[in-house]
Amino acid sequence: MTALLRHLPALAFAVLACGCAQQPLTGPAPQAPQAAQAAPWADATAGQAARFAPVFDEVDAWVAKRAFPGAVLAVGVDGRLVALKAFGRLDSSPGAPAMPVDAVFDLASLTKVVATTTAIALLCDQGLLKLDEPVVRYLPEFAGVPGHERITVRHLLAHNSGLPSPMLLWKHAGSRAELLDLVYRLPVQAPPGAEFHYRDENFILLGEIVQRVGGLPLDRFVSTRVFEPLGMAETGFNPPASLLPRIPATEQDEHYRHRLVRGTVHDENADVMGGVAGHAGLFSTAADLARLAEMILDRGQAGGRRFLSPQTLDSFLARQHQPPGSSRALGWDTPEPGGLAGPRASADAVLHTGFTGTSLYIDRSRRAFVVLLTNRVNPSRDNKLIGPARTAIHSAVLQALDAGAGR
Repeated sequence: MTALLRHLPALAFAVLACGCAQQPLTGPAPQAPQAAQAAPWADATAGQAARFAPVFDEVDAWVAKRAFPGAVLAVGVDGRLVALKAFGRLDSSPGAPAMPVDAVFDLASLTKVVATTTAIALLCDQGLLKLDEPVVRYLPEFAGVPGHERITVRHLLAHNSGLPSPMLLWKHAGSRAELLDLVYRLPVQAPPGAEFHYRDENFILLGEIVQRVGGLPLDRFVSTRVFEPLGMAETGFNPPASLLPRIPATEQDEHYRHRLVRGTVHDENADVMGGVAGHAGLFSTAADLARLAEMILDRGQAGGRRFLSPQTLDSFLARQHQPPGSSRALGWDTPEPGGLAGPRASADAVLHTGFTGTSLYIDRSRRAFVVLLTNRVNPSRDNKLIGPARTAIHSAVLQALDAGAGR
């Protein structure tokens, strides 16, 4: 359809509309979508040095300020990848190798939208899952605590479940099973839908729902049902050792692992869970994430094939308005004053960030996306410069795009 999509394989990102019909848990296994023929990407980045010079200078400036050792930036507009560039180095040590443009980053909480939200959407689109069903229907172990019976899948996605985050789970659990048991027994601190509180626990539960309903562990489900059809060949959990030379280091961990974390998940809870969790653990490249973003911008079409209706996509990316004033869509967030995308952000954009310094911004009004991947936690999570850096970089990108479009 668009120039970029003619060179992208298809993604099964079948996103759920509000009226998914309820189906029994038993039934046919989820079907993997048909993949489009893979083809090389069209090179639309030849003019990036001139068009995005102020943007590249902005990123370099934040590297110099030590907001992060290195970064990879990808920008797309109107179906074309118009910028793809690496900055800085793989880590903060003296003499560290230069950051490669195909670096494989620990995405942290981008896992929530790239993997888990997509998987939940696929299951619902196939009639195996319903957003407004209680979580206990799919996870019987979650029953027994007062208030749990009122929490729905939708509440988990919108972070208004009412579940607290009262402890560092990894300090009280030595295995995946033990950590899940802690989550299953969490008390309810507010009525579902009444308050917004961003909680990893919501997506830990969603990851388990994928496994129960989809019939495969989360990592295998998203690999076969999402990443392979889309051609995201370097996206997955627990990356193989062969990718280590391209994986930026995250934190020098002095509290849990007592070593430099590189090639294994930075998030402690995900590490206890074996590196595979609904809230964190995914690794990917900027180019792979660009494929996901472009499918969304093309209204659910990828590789010349339709994988979800525009109506379903719109409902999934819309603000839930629960509680009133919340900026959350389903899984995704939307821009708000003072947010990461800056004052130029479009009202209908969606976005998400990751603790390690990653972000994905998809602007439907501009038909554009921005992927910014950094390892800002290297050498320490105490570095807080990623906040102003994100705003400055996204503002510079949107200004450059608007100037090119004559806005």
